[in-house]
Amino acid sequence: MSRKRFAHSGQAGGPAKAHDALTRAYLRVFSGQDGEMVLADLAAATGYYRRPSYGEWLARTKAPNGFELHSALSNARAEVVQHIMGFLMLDEAQLAALEKAARLESK
Repeated sequence: MSRKRFAHSGQAGGPAKAHDALTRAYLRVFSGQDGEMVLADLAAATGYYRRPSYGEWLARTKAPNGFELHSALSNARAEVVQHIMGFLMLDEAQLAALEKAARLESK
Protein backbone atom coordinates (compact mmCIF):
# COMPACT_ATOMS: atom_id res chain seq x y z
CA MET A 1 0.00 0.00 0.00
CA SER A 2 1.45 3.31 -1.09
CA ARG A 3 1.47 6.22 1.30
CA LYS A 4 0.61 9.69 0.06
CA ARG A 5 3.49 12.11 0.48
CA PHE A 6 2.33 15.61 1.21
CA ALA A 7 3.75 18.36 -0.92
CA HIS A 8 5.80 20.97 0.89
CA SER A 9 7.31 24.26 -0.11
CA GLY A 10 10.88 22.96 0.17
CA GLN A 11 10.28 20.88 -2.94
CA ALA A 12 10.30 24.11 -4.99
CA GLY A 13 14.00 24.73 -4.42
CA GLY A 14 15.84 27.17 -2.17
CA PRO A 15 14.26 29.39 0.49
CA ALA A 16 13.14 32.14 -1.93
CA LYS A 17 11.54 29.65 -4.33
CA ALA A 18 9.93 27.83 -1.40
CA HIS A 19 8.43 31.08 -0.08
CA ASP A 20 7.15 32.01 -3.54
CA ALA A 21 5.61 28.55 -3.99
CA LEU A 22 3.93 28.77 -0.60
CA THR A 23 2.61 32.27 -1.33
CA ARG A 24 1.11 31.07 -4.63
CA ALA A 25 -0.46 28.10 -2.86
CA TYR A 26 -2.07 30.31 -0.18
CA LEU A 27 -3.35 32.67 -2.87
CA ARG A 28 -4.91 29.75 -4.78
CA VAL A 29 -6.54 28.33 -1.67
CA PHE A 30 -7.88 31.58 -0.24
CA SER A 31 -8.90 33.39 -3.41
CA GLY A 32 -12.34 33.26 -4.95
CA GLN A 33 -15.65 33.08 -3.15
CA ASP A 34 -15.00 29.74 -1.42
CA GLY A 35 -11.57 30.77 -0.16
CA GLU A 36 -12.88 34.10 1.10
CA MET A 37 -15.75 32.36 2.88
CA VAL A 38 -13.35 29.91 4.57
CA LEU A 39 -11.02 32.73 5.65
CA ALA A 40 -13.96 34.70 7.07
CA ASP A 41 -15.09 31.61 8.96
CA LEU A 42 -11.58 31.02 10.34
CA ALA A 43 -11.37 34.65 11.45
CA ALA A 44 -14.75 34.29 13.17
CA ALA A 45 -13.96 30.91 14.75
CA THR A 46 -10.62 32.10 16.13
CA GLY A 47 -12.03 35.38 17.41
CA TYR A 48 -9.57 37.33 15.28
CA TYR A 49 -11.73 40.46 15.41
CA ARG A 50 -12.98 39.87 18.97
CA ARG A 51 -9.86 40.51 21.02
CA PRO A 52 -10.12 39.99 24.79
CA SER A 53 -11.08 43.00 26.85
CA TYR A 54 -9.95 43.16 30.46
CA GLY A 55 -12.97 45.28 31.34
CA GLU A 56 -15.39 42.78 29.83
CA TRP A 57 -13.54 39.93 31.56
CA LEU A 58 -13.89 41.63 34.95
CA ALA A 59 -17.55 42.42 34.36
CA ARG A 60 -18.26 38.79 33.45
CA THR A 61 -16.06 36.94 35.96
CA LYS A 62 -15.78 39.52 38.77
CA ALA A 63 -12.09 38.50 39.20
CA PRO A 64 -8.86 39.14 37.30
CA ASN A 65 -7.74 35.52 37.67
CA GLY A 66 -7.53 33.74 34.35
CA PHE A 67 -7.53 36.78 32.07
CA GLU A 68 -3.84 36.41 31.22
CA LEU A 69 -4.36 32.81 30.10
CA HIS A 70 -7.55 33.74 28.25
CA SER A 71 -5.70 36.53 26.45
CA ALA A 72 -2.75 34.27 25.55
CA LEU A 73 -5.09 31.63 24.12
CA SER A 74 -6.89 34.27 22.08
CA ASN A 75 -3.58 35.58 20.71
CA ALA A 76 -2.43 32.07 19.80
CA ARG A 77 -5.66 31.36 17.91
CA ALA A 78 -5.42 34.68 16.08
CA GLU A 79 -1.86 33.88 14.95
CA VAL A 80 -3.27 31.25 12.61
CA VAL A 81 -5.33 33.83 10.73
CA GLN A 82 -2.45 36.32 10.82
CA HIS A 83 -0.13 33.70 9.30
CA ILE A 84 -2.54 33.12 6.41
CA MET A 85 -3.12 36.83 5.88
CA GLY A 86 0.64 37.39 5.74
CA PHE A 87 0.74 35.41 2.50
CA LEU A 88 -2.33 37.07 0.99
CA MET A 89 -1.13 40.69 1.21
CA LEU A 90 -4.65 42.10 1.48
CA ASP A 91 -5.19 45.82 0.93
CA GLU A 92 -7.25 48.02 3.28
CA ALA A 93 -10.51 47.47 1.38
CA GLN A 94 -10.02 43.70 1.41
CA LEU A 95 -9.19 43.72 5.12
CA ALA A 96 -12.33 45.73 5.85
CA ALA A 97 -14.43 43.33 3.77
CA LEU A 98 -12.89 40.33 5.57
CA GLU A 99 -13.65 41.84 8.97
CA LYS A 100 -17.25 42.53 7.96
CA ALA A 101 -17.67 38.97 6.61
CA ALA A 102 -16.08 37.47 9.74
CA ARG A 103 -18.39 39.45 12.00
CA LEU A 104 -21.38 38.25 9.97
CA GLU A 105 -20.13 34.64 10.28
CA SER A 106 -20.09 34.96 14.10
CA LYS A 107 -23.75 35.93 14.34
